[in-house]
Parts: sequence; structure tokens; C-alpha cells
Amino acid sequence: MEDDVDWDVRLKYLLKDIALSAHALAQNSDSSTIEFGNLPQTTPPKISPYGDDWDLLWLGHCGMKLPGAGLVVHSNDPSVPEPQYLHSWDMDERTPLGTFPAHTRVVMRQSTASVCSLAYAISQRGARKLLYGLGLKKLDAPFDVMLRAWCQGSDGYEQHICPGVLPQLFDHHRRRGPKSVDSDISKPNEAYRDKPVTLNIRWSVRMNMEKMLRGETDYDDQYPDTL
Repeated sequence: MEDDVDWDVRLKYLLKDIALSAHALAQNSDSSTIEFGNLPQTTPPKISPYGDDWDLLWLGHCGMKLPGAGLVVHSNDPSVPEPQYLHSWDMDERTPLGTFPAHTRVVMRQSTASVCSLAYAISQRGARKLLYGLGLKKLDAPFDVMLRAWCQGSDGYEQHICPGVLPQLFDHHRRRGPKSVDSDISKPNEAYRDKPVTLNIRWSVRMNMEKMLRGETDYDDQYPDTL
């Protein structure tokens, strides 16, 4: 996990749903789209609650595309902002979820065109393969770009099993102040941010920390519903 990420106060419950979805996708060999409320019956996992057949779970990123199949659709997820608030890659690009009903989150069997390694989990078998692939075989591009190739099976790598989620569960938190401090790889920017923001996250942990420490539960919602 990168040190400037943020997540929703409800993360524990969201991860439970992601685990059920990833496990169902691992045991569902066809290419159908599954509704989360109608998951197929599965054999309990033996190694991980996320299933026993994956290499890397890509949970925090700057954006990824939706594959045409192998999806679990979470409808009416109150932690997901309305589509007009969702962004991928940057502030000017809208989410691929724009064609879905509001408050939809999608878990995919195989992440596609992912950018930024903000937060991910890796299995033991995945760690062995990743250390060989990026540690001994080749590392000639930014880490997240190589991780994407490693997952997709491009640029000389075999494909690995990398479930993903959209919108992401972890995203960059941007502090109030000069935008030039956002990243050390960005172009110089003299703009100033008047208030902090975390894209795609409704009940930001960073921005609700004081309320959490006081035991309050009326969390500030960055993206309240308009309908």
C-alpha cells in the first residue's frame, strides 16, 4: 500500500464482499456476469477467504478497464458515488462504470489495463512468480506498468490471475495546498487546492479521522447523492 492512499470507513465490510466475489469467480469457469446477490454455490476455500486460485488482488489503482466477461456486479452499494462523481486515471476521464446503474461496484476475474499500484494483495505463489518475473527476468519500466504486463501476460510474461475491482477501494488522497506536492513524477504545477479530496471514496477515513476518534458516526460524505 502506498503512503498517500485513502479508503472508505466501511472497508472491512467491503473487503468481505470482495472476498466472496473473488472466490466465486475463481470457481466459476464460464464467462458469465454474476449478480452479487445471486452468487453460485462454492466449495469453501482452504488457503484464503479470497479464494485459492489467484496471484494478485488489485484493490487500489488510478483506473482500469472492464473486461467483457468474468464479472460480479454489486448493485446498490451505498459506498459507491453516483456516476458523475466517478473518475478513472485523472479528473477529466470518466469511469467505465458510466453505463451501469448508480451505486454499482464490479469485481472482475482479471484486471485489465490497470494503472498505479496504490494497494494490492499478493498470494504466496504470486509472490514467488512476481519476484522471479520482475526481480530476475525483467524490470525496464515503471513498476505499475510492469505489474500490468505481468498480470495480463504481455511484454514477454505469461498471464497471471489478478482479480480487480472498480471503482477502486483505495485511491490517492490529495491534501489542501499546492498541487505540486501531489507527486514527484508530475509536471511542475503552480495551482493550489483549496480543500482536500479523495476521488471515488465517499466516507474518507483521512477526512473523518477526528470523528472516528471521538466515536461519532455521522461521517462527512464527499459525494452525497443528488437523486
